[in-house]
Amino acid sequence: MLALRVLASLVIALHLAAPLFSEEIAWGLWPATYLPSPLRILLALAALGLAWGGDRLWQALPGANAALARVRFTSPSVRLAISLLAGACFYIFRIRHLGWGDAKLLVKGLADPYRLTYVWQAPLDVFLHAKGWQLGNALFGWPDPVPVYRILSTAAGVAFVWVLTGLAAGLGRNRAERAAAVGLVLTLGTMQLFFGYVENYSLMTLGVLIYAYLALRRLRGEIALVWPAIALAVTHAFHPSTIILAPSLLYLAFAPAPVGQAPQPGLRGNGRHPGDVPRTGVWRIDARSVLSVAVPYGLVFAGVVALMTSGDHGLDALMGVDFPGGGDRIWFVPLFEITTKWQHYTMFSVGHLVDIVNQQLLVAPMVWPSLILIALLACRRLPREDATGRFLLVMAGCHLLLTLVWNADYGGQKDWDLFSPAALPAALLLAWALPRALAERTAFRAGAWAIIATQAFHLLAWIWRNTLAS
Repeated sequence: MLALRVLASLVIALHLAAPLFSEEIAWGLWPATYLPSPLRILLALAALGLAWGGDRLWQALPGANAALARVRFTSPSVRLAISLLAGACFYIFRIRHLGWGDAKLLVKGLADPYRLTYVWQAPLDVFLHAKGWQLGNALFGWPDPVPVYRILSTAAGVAFVWVLTGLAAGLGRNRAERAAAVGLVLTLGTMQLFFGYVENYSLMTLGVLIYAYLALRRLRGEIALVWPAIALAVTHAFHPSTIILAPSLLYLAFAPAPVGQAPQPGLRGNGRHPGDVPRTGVWRIDARSVLSVAVPYGLVFAGVVALMTSGDHGLDALMGVDFPGGGDRIWFVPLFEITTKWQHYTMFSVGHLVDIVNQQLLVAPMVWPSLILIALLACRRLPREDATGRFLLVMAGCHLLLTLVWNADYGGQKDWDLFSPAALPAALLLAWALPRALAERTAFRAGAWAIIATQAFHLLAWIWRNTLAS
Protein backbone atom coordinates (compact mmCIF):
# COMPACT_ATOMS: atom_id res chain seq x y z
CA MET A 1 0.00 0.00 0.00
CA LEU A 2 2.72 2.48 0.97
CA ALA A 3 4.75 1.58 -2.11
CA LEU A 4 1.76 2.28 -4.37
CA ARG A 5 1.16 5.63 -2.71
CA VAL A 6 4.80 6.59 -3.14
CA LEU A 7 4.65 5.48 -6.78
CA ALA A 8 1.52 7.58 -7.29
CA SER A 9 3.23 10.60 -5.77
CA LEU A 10 6.22 10.18 -8.11
CA VAL A 11 4.01 9.94 -11.20
CA ILE A 12 2.04 13.03 -10.16
CA ALA A 13 5.30 14.89 -9.54
CA LEU A 14 6.52 13.92 -13.01
CA HIS A 15 3.38 15.45 -14.52
CA LEU A 16 4.01 18.68 -12.64
CA ALA A 17 7.61 18.67 -13.86
CA ALA A 18 6.68 17.92 -17.49
CA PRO A 19 7.26 21.53 -18.68
CA LEU A 20 10.90 21.15 -17.67
CA PHE A 21 11.43 18.47 -20.34
CA SER A 22 11.18 18.67 -24.11
CA GLU A 23 8.22 16.99 -25.76
CA GLU A 24 10.59 14.65 -27.61
CA ILE A 25 11.93 13.29 -24.32
CA ALA A 26 8.69 13.27 -22.30
CA TRP A 27 5.80 13.07 -24.78
CA GLY A 28 3.99 10.63 -22.51
CA LEU A 29 3.78 13.36 -19.85
CA TRP A 30 3.39 16.26 -22.26
CA PRO A 31 -0.45 16.42 -22.21
CA ALA A 32 -0.16 17.92 -18.71
CA THR A 33 1.60 20.96 -20.18
CA TYR A 34 -1.55 21.90 -22.10
CA LEU A 35 -3.46 22.45 -18.87
CA PRO A 36 -3.35 26.02 -17.53
CA SER A 37 -0.76 26.06 -14.78
CA PRO A 38 -3.19 26.81 -11.89
CA LEU A 39 -5.53 24.04 -13.06
CA ARG A 40 -2.65 21.59 -13.43
CA ILE A 41 -1.50 22.28 -9.87
CA LEU A 42 -5.05 22.06 -8.51
CA LEU A 43 -5.72 18.72 -10.21
CA ALA A 44 -2.35 17.40 -9.08
CA LEU A 45 -3.09 18.32 -5.47
CA ALA A 46 -6.52 16.72 -5.69
CA ALA A 47 -5.02 13.54 -7.13
CA LEU A 48 -2.32 13.52 -4.47
CA GLY A 49 -4.90 13.98 -1.72
CA LEU A 50 -7.03 11.11 -3.04
CA ALA A 51 -3.96 8.91 -3.50
CA TRP A 52 -3.08 9.30 0.18
CA GLY A 53 -6.50 9.70 1.74
CA GLY A 54 -9.25 8.80 -0.72
CA ASP A 55 -10.15 5.66 1.20
CA ARG A 56 -10.51 7.56 4.47
CA LEU A 57 -12.52 10.30 2.77
CA TRP A 58 -14.92 7.70 1.37
CA GLN A 59 -15.37 6.09 4.77
CA ALA A 60 -16.21 9.51 6.16
CA LEU A 61 -19.22 9.70 3.84
CA PRO A 62 -21.57 7.03 5.22
CA GLY A 63 -24.53 8.53 3.39
CA ALA A 64 -22.88 8.07 0.01
CA ASN A 65 -21.84 4.54 0.94
CA ALA A 66 -25.38 3.66 1.96
CA ALA A 67 -26.87 5.15 -1.21
CA LEU A 68 -24.48 3.28 -3.49
CA ALA A 69 -25.06 0.06 -1.56
CA ARG A 70 -28.69 0.16 -2.68
CA VAL A 71 -27.78 0.48 -6.36
CA ARG A 72 -27.56 -2.77 -8.30
CA PHE A 73 -24.73 -2.02 -10.71
CA THR A 74 -25.19 -5.39 -12.40
CA SER A 75 -28.76 -4.60 -13.45
CA PRO A 76 -29.18 -3.91 -17.20
CA SER A 77 -30.88 -0.55 -16.61
CA VAL A 78 -28.06 0.75 -14.39
CA ARG A 79 -25.40 -0.52 -16.79
CA LEU A 80 -27.21 1.16 -19.69
CA ALA A 81 -27.46 4.44 -17.79
CA ILE A 82 -23.73 4.38 -16.98
CA SER A 83 -22.86 3.55 -20.58
CA LEU A 84 -25.01 6.33 -22.02
CA LEU A 85 -23.60 8.85 -19.54
CA ALA A 86 -20.10 7.83 -20.61
CA GLY A 87 -21.17 8.15 -24.25
CA ALA A 88 -22.31 11.72 -23.67
CA CYS A 89 -18.87 12.53 -22.22
CA PHE A 90 -17.14 10.83 -25.15
CA TYR A 91 -19.00 12.97 -27.68
CA ILE A 92 -19.04 16.29 -25.83
CA PHE A 93 -15.28 16.22 -25.18
CA ARG A 94 -14.40 14.66 -28.55
CA ILE A 95 -11.03 15.10 -30.20
CA ARG A 96 -10.73 18.26 -32.33
CA HIS A 97 -7.73 17.57 -34.56
CA LEU A 98 -6.35 14.98 -36.97
CA GLY A 99 -2.80 14.87 -35.67
CA TRP A 100 -2.42 11.20 -34.78
CA GLY A 101 -1.49 8.25 -36.99
CA ASP A 102 -3.16 8.03 -40.39
CA ALA A 103 -6.11 10.28 -39.49
CA LYS A 104 -5.48 12.83 -42.25
CA LEU A 105 -4.87 10.13 -44.85
CA LEU A 106 -8.03 8.27 -43.84
CA VAL A 107 -10.21 11.38 -44.02
CA LYS A 108 -8.81 12.31 -47.42
CA GLY A 109 -8.87 8.77 -48.77
CA LEU A 110 -12.36 7.83 -47.59
CA ALA A 111 -13.78 11.09 -48.97
CA ASP A 112 -13.16 9.53 -52.40
CA PRO A 113 -15.23 6.31 -52.30
CA TYR A 114 -13.25 4.83 -55.15
CA ARG A 115 -9.88 5.49 -53.55
CA LEU A 116 -10.06 3.92 -50.10
CA THR A 117 -12.69 1.34 -49.20
CA TYR A 118 -10.84 -1.98 -49.22
CA VAL A 119 -7.63 -2.02 -47.18
CA TRP A 120 -5.95 -5.07 -45.67
CA GLN A 121 -4.38 -3.07 -42.82
CA ALA A 122 -7.85 -2.78 -41.20
CA PRO A 123 -10.33 -4.56 -43.51
CA LEU A 124 -13.65 -4.33 -41.66
CA ASP A 125 -12.90 -1.03 -39.95
CA VAL A 126 -12.10 0.91 -43.12
CA PHE A 127 -14.93 -0.76 -45.05
CA LEU A 128 -17.48 0.10 -42.35
CA HIS A 129 -16.36 3.73 -42.14
CA ALA A 130 -16.21 4.08 -45.93
CA LYS A 131 -19.76 2.80 -46.39
CA GLY A 132 -20.94 4.88 -43.44
CA TRP A 133 -19.51 8.01 -45.04
CA GLN A 134 -21.07 7.22 -48.41
CA LEU A 135 -24.44 6.89 -46.69
CA GLY A 136 -23.91 10.08 -44.67
CA ASN A 137 -22.83 11.96 -47.78
CA ALA A 138 -25.92 10.84 -49.68
CA LEU A 139 -28.38 11.58 -46.84
CA PHE A 140 -26.85 14.58 -45.08
CA GLY A 141 -24.24 15.95 -47.48
CA TRP A 142 -21.32 15.24 -45.15
CA PRO A 143 -18.21 16.49 -46.99
CA ASP A 144 -15.86 14.06 -45.24
CA PRO A 145 -16.03 10.94 -43.01
CA VAL A 146 -15.17 12.73 -39.71
CA PRO A 147 -18.80 12.57 -38.47
CA VAL A 148 -18.85 8.83 -39.13
CA TYR A 149 -15.72 8.32 -37.05
CA ARG A 150 -17.14 10.45 -34.25
CA ILE A 151 -20.42 8.54 -34.18
CA LEU A 152 -18.90 5.05 -34.41
CA SER A 153 -16.13 5.87 -31.95
CA THR A 154 -18.66 7.12 -29.41
CA ALA A 155 -20.95 4.14 -30.03
CA ALA A 156 -17.99 1.79 -29.53
CA GLY A 157 -17.27 3.59 -26.24
CA VAL A 158 -20.84 3.10 -25.04
CA ALA A 159 -20.64 -0.61 -25.85
CA PHE A 160 -17.20 -0.77 -24.23
CA VAL A 161 -18.51 0.58 -20.91
CA TRP A 162 -21.48 -1.80 -21.06
CA VAL A 163 -19.21 -4.80 -21.56
CA LEU A 164 -16.74 -3.56 -18.95
CA THR A 165 -19.38 -3.39 -16.22
CA GLY A 166 -20.39 -6.94 -17.05
CA LEU A 167 -16.80 -8.12 -17.06
CA ALA A 168 -16.11 -6.44 -13.72
CA ALA A 169 -19.11 -8.21 -12.19
CA GLY A 170 -17.45 -11.54 -12.93
CA LEU A 171 -13.87 -10.51 -12.23
CA GLY A 172 -14.49 -8.86 -8.86
CA ARG A 173 -15.54 -10.88 -5.82
CA ASN A 174 -17.31 -7.96 -4.15
CA ARG A 175 -18.50 -4.41 -4.84
CA ALA A 176 -15.12 -2.81 -4.04
CA GLU A 177 -13.20 -5.12 -6.40
CA ARG A 178 -15.70 -4.54 -9.18
CA ALA A 179 -15.52 -0.78 -8.75
CA ALA A 180 -11.72 -0.95 -8.80
CA ALA A 181 -11.75 -2.99 -12.02
CA VAL A 182 -13.99 -0.44 -13.73
CA GLY A 183 -11.91 2.47 -12.41
CA LEU A 184 -8.60 0.96 -13.49
CA VAL A 185 -9.83 0.55 -17.08
CA LEU A 186 -11.83 3.77 -17.46
CA THR A 187 -8.85 5.89 -16.38
CA LEU A 188 -6.53 4.47 -19.05
CA GLY A 189 -5.29 6.86 -21.71
CA THR A 190 -6.64 4.24 -24.13
CA MET A 191 -10.09 5.69 -23.48
CA GLN A 192 -9.18 8.58 -25.81
CA LEU A 193 -9.98 6.18 -28.66
CA PHE A 194 -13.68 6.58 -27.85
CA PHE A 195 -13.71 10.39 -27.85
CA GLY A 196 -14.62 10.69 -31.52
CA TYR A 197 -11.21 9.36 -32.53
CA VAL A 198 -10.39 9.31 -36.25
CA GLU A 199 -8.38 6.14 -36.80
CA ASN A 200 -8.74 2.36 -37.05
CA TYR A 201 -8.54 1.39 -33.38
CA SER A 202 -11.82 2.18 -31.58
CA LEU A 203 -13.80 -0.84 -32.79
CA MET A 204 -10.77 -3.08 -32.45
CA THR A 205 -10.34 -2.07 -28.81
CA LEU A 206 -13.98 -2.89 -28.14
CA GLY A 207 -13.35 -6.28 -29.72
CA VAL A 208 -10.40 -6.92 -27.39
CA LEU A 209 -12.60 -6.25 -24.35
CA ILE A 210 -15.43 -8.44 -25.66
CA TYR A 211 -12.92 -11.23 -26.20
CA ALA A 212 -11.61 -10.86 -22.64
CA TYR A 213 -15.15 -10.85 -21.24
CA LEU A 214 -16.13 -14.01 -23.13
CA ALA A 215 -12.83 -15.70 -22.30
CA LEU A 216 -13.36 -15.15 -18.57
CA ARG A 217 -16.88 -16.54 -18.89
CA ARG A 218 -15.40 -19.56 -20.64
CA LEU A 219 -13.01 -20.07 -17.74
CA ARG A 220 -15.99 -20.10 -15.37
CA GLY A 221 -17.62 -22.78 -17.49
CA GLU A 222 -20.54 -20.57 -18.53
CA ILE A 223 -20.12 -20.62 -22.31
CA ALA A 224 -18.43 -22.68 -24.99
CA LEU A 225 -14.94 -21.95 -26.32
CA VAL A 226 -16.34 -21.06 -29.73
CA TRP A 227 -17.69 -17.70 -28.51
CA PRO A 228 -14.38 -16.09 -27.46
CA ALA A 229 -12.85 -17.63 -30.59
CA ILE A 230 -15.47 -15.90 -32.76
CA ALA A 231 -14.94 -12.61 -30.93
CA LEU A 232 -11.17 -12.67 -31.40
CA ALA A 233 -11.36 -13.77 -35.04
CA VAL A 234 -13.73 -10.89 -35.87
CA THR A 235 -11.46 -8.51 -33.94
CA HIS A 236 -8.57 -9.64 -36.15
CA ALA A 237 -10.70 -8.68 -39.15
CA PHE A 238 -11.12 -5.16 -37.77
CA HIS A 239 -7.38 -4.81 -37.19
CA PRO A 240 -4.76 -7.55 -37.77
CA SER A 241 -2.48 -6.25 -35.00
CA THR A 242 -4.71 -8.18 -32.58
CA ILE A 243 -3.34 -11.42 -34.00
CA ILE A 244 -0.76 -10.99 -31.25
CA LEU A 245 -3.51 -12.17 -28.86
CA ALA A 246 -3.95 -15.51 -30.65
CA PRO A 247 -1.60 -17.33 -28.19
CA SER A 248 -3.94 -16.36 -25.37
CA LEU A 249 -6.80 -18.06 -27.22
CA LEU A 250 -4.68 -21.18 -27.65
CA TYR A 251 -3.94 -21.07 -23.92
CA LEU A 252 -7.65 -20.75 -23.24
CA ALA A 253 -8.38 -23.70 -25.51
CA PHE A 254 -5.69 -26.14 -24.45
CA ALA A 255 -4.54 -25.15 -20.96
CA PRO A 256 -5.02 -27.67 -18.12
CA ALA A 257 -8.65 -28.13 -17.10
CA PRO A 258 -10.07 -27.40 -13.64
CA VAL A 259 -9.67 -30.25 -11.16
CA GLY A 260 -12.69 -32.47 -11.05
CA GLN A 261 -14.72 -30.60 -13.66
CA ALA A 262 -13.70 -29.41 -17.08
CA PRO A 263 -15.69 -26.44 -18.41
CA GLN A 264 -18.66 -27.70 -20.36
CA PRO A 265 -19.93 -25.89 -23.45
CA GLY A 266 -23.16 -24.08 -22.70
CA LEU A 267 -22.94 -24.61 -18.93
CA ARG A 268 -24.71 -21.74 -17.16
CA GLY A 269 -22.46 -21.17 -14.16
CA ASN A 270 -21.00 -23.66 -11.70
CA GLY A 271 -21.17 -21.68 -8.46
CA ARG A 272 -17.45 -20.90 -8.46
CA HIS A 273 -15.56 -17.70 -8.87
CA PRO A 274 -12.73 -17.89 -11.45
CA GLY A 275 -10.21 -17.09 -8.76
CA ASP A 276 -11.26 -20.20 -6.87
CA VAL A 277 -10.77 -22.69 -9.72
CA PRO A 278 -7.57 -24.74 -9.34
CA ARG A 279 -5.71 -26.16 -12.33
CA THR A 280 -4.08 -29.48 -13.00
CA GLY A 281 -0.72 -29.84 -14.73
CA VAL A 282 -2.05 -31.75 -17.76
CA TRP A 283 -2.54 -29.91 -21.03
CA ARG A 284 -5.40 -31.09 -23.22
CA ILE A 285 -5.75 -31.12 -27.00
CA ASP A 286 -9.08 -32.47 -28.16
CA ALA A 287 -11.02 -32.32 -31.40
CA ARG A 288 -13.78 -30.11 -29.97
CA SER A 289 -11.33 -27.42 -28.87
CA VAL A 290 -9.43 -27.55 -32.16
CA LEU A 291 -12.64 -27.14 -34.15
CA SER A 292 -13.92 -24.41 -31.83
CA VAL A 293 -10.87 -22.34 -32.75
CA ALA A 294 -10.24 -23.40 -36.34
CA VAL A 295 -13.79 -23.09 -37.68
CA PRO A 296 -14.42 -19.45 -36.59
CA TYR A 297 -10.97 -18.43 -37.79
CA GLY A 298 -11.49 -20.16 -41.12
CA LEU A 299 -14.94 -18.68 -41.69
CA VAL A 300 -13.93 -15.15 -40.73
CA PHE A 301 -10.80 -15.28 -42.90
CA ALA A 302 -12.82 -16.64 -45.84
CA GLY A 303 -15.39 -13.89 -45.33
CA VAL A 304 -12.73 -11.16 -45.29
CA VAL A 305 -11.09 -12.59 -48.43
CA ALA A 306 -14.47 -12.67 -50.16
CA LEU A 307 -15.20 -9.07 -49.13
CA MET A 308 -11.82 -7.81 -50.27
CA THR A 309 -11.97 -9.79 -53.51
CA SER A 310 -15.38 -8.27 -54.26
CA GLY A 311 -13.63 -4.90 -54.21
CA ASP A 312 -10.83 -6.10 -56.52
CA HIS A 313 -8.43 -5.99 -53.60
CA GLY A 314 -7.95 -9.66 -52.81
CA LEU A 315 -4.98 -11.78 -51.75
CA ASP A 316 -2.82 -10.33 -54.52
CA ALA A 317 -3.15 -6.92 -52.84
CA LEU A 318 -2.34 -8.46 -49.45
CA MET A 319 0.86 -9.86 -50.90
CA GLY A 320 1.52 -6.68 -52.86
CA VAL A 321 0.53 -3.07 -52.16
CA ASP A 322 -0.98 -3.90 -48.74
CA PHE A 323 1.75 -6.20 -47.52
CA PRO A 324 1.91 -5.98 -43.69
CA GLY A 325 4.62 -3.84 -42.18
CA GLY A 326 3.73 -0.31 -43.20
CA GLY A 327 5.69 1.92 -45.52
CA ASP A 328 8.84 -0.23 -45.62
CA ARG A 329 7.14 -3.64 -45.08
CA ILE A 330 9.44 -4.25 -42.11
CA TRP A 331 7.55 -5.67 -39.15
CA PHE A 332 9.95 -5.35 -36.25
CA VAL A 333 12.25 -2.73 -34.78
CA PRO A 334 15.68 -3.41 -36.33
CA LEU A 335 18.20 -5.04 -34.03
CA PHE A 336 21.36 -3.15 -34.93
CA GLU A 337 21.00 -0.97 -38.04
CA ILE A 338 18.45 1.52 -39.46
CA THR A 339 17.89 0.91 -43.18
CA THR A 340 14.76 2.92 -44.13
CA LYS A 341 13.19 6.28 -43.34
CA TRP A 342 10.35 4.45 -41.54
CA GLN A 343 12.71 3.19 -38.83
CA HIS A 344 13.47 5.54 -35.96
CA TYR A 345 15.87 3.55 -33.74
CA THR A 346 17.32 0.12 -33.13
CA MET A 347 15.98 -2.39 -30.62
CA PHE A 348 18.47 -1.75 -27.82
CA SER A 349 18.85 2.00 -28.27
CA VAL A 350 18.01 4.75 -25.80
CA GLY A 351 15.49 6.15 -28.29
CA HIS A 352 13.52 2.88 -28.30
CA LEU A 353 13.55 2.74 -24.49
CA VAL A 354 12.34 6.36 -24.28
CA ASP A 355 9.42 5.61 -26.60
CA ILE A 356 8.45 2.48 -24.63
CA VAL A 357 8.46 4.37 -21.33
CA ASN A 358 6.52 7.29 -22.81
CA GLN A 359 3.97 4.95 -24.35
CA GLN A 360 3.25 3.45 -20.95
CA LEU A 361 3.10 6.89 -19.31
CA LEU A 362 0.61 8.05 -21.92
CA VAL A 363 -1.86 5.17 -21.82
CA ALA A 364 -1.32 3.45 -18.43
CA PRO A 365 1.00 5.42 -16.15
CA MET A 366 0.31 3.25 -13.09
CA VAL A 367 -0.51 -0.19 -14.48
CA TRP A 368 2.79 -1.90 -15.27
CA PRO A 369 4.70 -0.11 -12.46
CA SER A 370 2.05 -1.38 -10.02
CA LEU A 371 2.26 -4.89 -11.44
CA ILE A 372 6.04 -4.80 -11.05
CA LEU A 373 5.70 -3.68 -7.42
CA ILE A 374 3.24 -6.50 -6.76
CA ALA A 375 5.60 -9.01 -8.36
CA LEU A 376 8.50 -7.78 -6.23
CA LEU A 377 6.74 -7.29 -2.89
CA ALA A 378 3.68 -9.51 -2.83
CA CYS A 379 4.15 -12.24 -5.41
CA ARG A 380 3.75 -15.00 -2.81
CA ARG A 381 0.24 -13.83 -2.01
CA LEU A 382 -0.97 -14.45 -5.56
CA PRO A 383 -2.58 -17.86 -6.18
CA ARG A 384 -0.21 -19.65 -8.56
CA GLU A 385 -2.80 -22.01 -10.09
CA ASP A 386 -5.52 -19.43 -10.70
CA ALA A 387 -7.09 -19.84 -14.14
CA THR A 388 -8.10 -16.19 -14.50
CA GLY A 389 -4.74 -14.82 -13.41
CA ARG A 390 -2.81 -17.06 -15.76
CA PHE A 391 -5.00 -16.24 -18.74
CA LEU A 392 -4.82 -12.49 -18.13
CA LEU A 393 -1.04 -12.73 -17.70
CA VAL A 394 -0.72 -14.47 -21.08
CA MET A 395 -3.04 -11.95 -22.72
CA ALA A 396 -1.26 -8.94 -21.22
CA GLY A 397 2.17 -10.38 -22.01
CA CYS A 398 1.27 -11.00 -25.64
CA HIS A 399 0.00 -7.47 -26.17
CA LEU A 400 2.95 -5.94 -24.34
CA LEU A 401 5.25 -7.88 -26.67
CA LEU A 402 3.72 -6.05 -29.64
CA THR A 403 4.62 -2.67 -28.14
CA LEU A 404 8.20 -3.81 -27.55
CA VAL A 405 9.07 -5.24 -30.95
CA TRP A 406 6.74 -3.79 -33.60
CA ASN A 407 8.18 -1.09 -35.84
CA ALA A 408 5.85 1.92 -35.79
CA ASP A 409 6.20 3.89 -39.04
CA TYR A 410 5.46 7.23 -37.40
CA GLY A 411 7.35 6.46 -34.21
CA GLY A 412 5.96 5.87 -30.75
CA GLN A 413 4.28 9.26 -30.26
CA LYS A 414 2.39 9.49 -33.54
CA ASP A 415 1.49 5.79 -33.43
CA TRP A 416 0.53 5.80 -29.75
CA ASP A 417 -2.93 4.57 -30.75
CA LEU A 418 -1.62 1.39 -32.39
CA PHE A 419 -0.12 0.30 -29.07
CA SER A 420 -2.70 1.77 -26.69
CA PRO A 421 -5.09 -1.24 -26.60
CA ALA A 422 -2.26 -3.23 -25.00
CA ALA A 423 -2.99 -1.39 -21.75
CA LEU A 424 -6.41 -3.04 -21.51
CA PRO A 425 -5.42 -6.65 -20.65
CA ALA A 426 -2.69 -5.30 -18.36
CA ALA A 427 -5.26 -3.24 -16.45
CA LEU A 428 -7.51 -6.29 -16.12
CA LEU A 429 -4.55 -8.28 -14.82
CA LEU A 430 -3.93 -5.56 -12.24
CA ALA A 431 -7.61 -5.60 -11.27
CA TRP A 432 -7.24 -9.34 -10.57
CA ALA A 433 -3.87 -9.11 -8.80
CA LEU A 434 -4.36 -6.03 -6.60
CA PRO A 435 -7.00 -7.41 -4.18
CA ARG A 436 -5.06 -10.65 -3.83
CA ALA A 437 -1.76 -8.91 -3.21
CA LEU A 438 -3.41 -6.54 -0.71
CA ALA A 439 -5.74 -9.00 0.96
CA GLU A 440 -6.62 -6.65 3.79
CA ARG A 441 -9.66 -4.58 2.81
CA THR A 442 -8.23 -1.24 3.94
CA ALA A 443 -4.92 -1.83 2.16
CA PHE A 444 -6.64 -2.83 -1.07
CA ARG A 445 -8.89 0.22 -1.07
CA ALA A 446 -5.98 2.53 -0.33
CA GLY A 447 -3.94 1.02 -3.16
CA ALA A 448 -6.86 1.25 -5.59
CA TRP A 449 -7.44 4.91 -4.72
CA ALA A 450 -3.75 5.69 -5.30
CA ILE A 451 -3.69 4.09 -8.74
CA ILE A 452 -7.05 5.33 -10.02
CA ALA A 453 -6.67 8.92 -8.75
CA THR A 454 -3.28 9.26 -10.43
CA GLN A 455 -4.48 7.84 -13.73
CA ALA A 456 -7.60 10.01 -13.63
CA PHE A 457 -5.40 13.12 -13.30
CA HIS A 458 -3.41 12.04 -16.33
CA LEU A 459 -6.51 11.16 -18.35
CA LEU A 460 -8.10 14.56 -17.74
CA ALA A 461 -4.96 16.25 -19.08
CA TRP A 462 -4.90 13.90 -22.08
CA ILE A 463 -8.57 14.61 -22.92
CA TRP A 464 -8.03 18.36 -22.48
CA ARG A 465 -5.07 18.30 -24.86
CA ASN A 466 -7.11 16.61 -27.60
CA THR A 467 -10.08 18.94 -27.30
CA LEU A 468 -7.75 21.67 -28.59
CA ALA A 469 -7.74 22.29 -32.31
CA SER A 470 -4.07 21.44 -32.82
